[in-house]
Amino acid sequence: MANEKPKIDSEKYGVKKTDDGYKVDAKSLIASVGGVQGFIEATVPGLVYVLSFAIWQDLTISIVSVSIAMVALIIRHFLAKRPASALVGPVLGIALAIYLAQRPEGQPRDFYLTGFVTNASYGGALLLSVLVRFPLIGVLVGFMTDQGLRWRKERRKVRFFNLVTWLWVAFFASRLAVQVPMYLANDVVSLGFTRIVMGTPYFLMMIWISWLLLRKVVSAKQDGILDK
Repeated sequence: MANEKPKIDSEKYGVKKTDDGYKVDAKSLIASVGGVQGFIEATVPGLVYVLSFAIWQDLTISIVSVSIAMVALIIRHFLAKRPASALVGPVLGIALAIYLAQRPEGQPRDFYLTGFVTNASYGGALLLSVLVRFPLIGVLVGFMTDQGLRWRKERRKVRFFNLVTWLWVAFFASRLAVQVPMYLANDVVSLGFTRIVMGTPYFLMMIWISWLLLRKVVSAKQDGILDK
């Protein structure tokens, strides 16, 4: 219907809806990355690539290894009867990474190029939203809690949403600050292992920190609806 509010699935962001409102715990955090299966699918390809390169220092072996790992993960995914749509992003991401590394002018380190673009894009969008006084974290939380943009009328909430948005800007910027020098130094092994550490584990930690701050302006009295 035309007057229906847009809604966002809070569980995709590690927030679980309960009878008392919203909460974040270990289960909801794991659910935000697709559960254990999603965590494996997000971590294994990069781990296989960097391990094989660390051992053999050969791009072809690394590409073959990560390709075999992806096929195994795809088979496991369908045997677990998970939706095919959940594979689209990871498969396209790995395919593009392989292309960049294997193209005529490519190098083993180029397997990680797409991550730089992604982090710069997300970080830039979040930074811009703060600068124009429309923090994207506030927009996200507003629609997750069916409050739309009413939070913009309350200074306290705006301050918190600005703060958390800045934290996510720092999150994406820190990835670039640590990893780009490794890329420029052509240190593929260090870059690969750093990408794993600053990948899903770092992301989940940021969700948890964000929740610790955001729960100060999110009420559990009315099924997670923001205080009026």
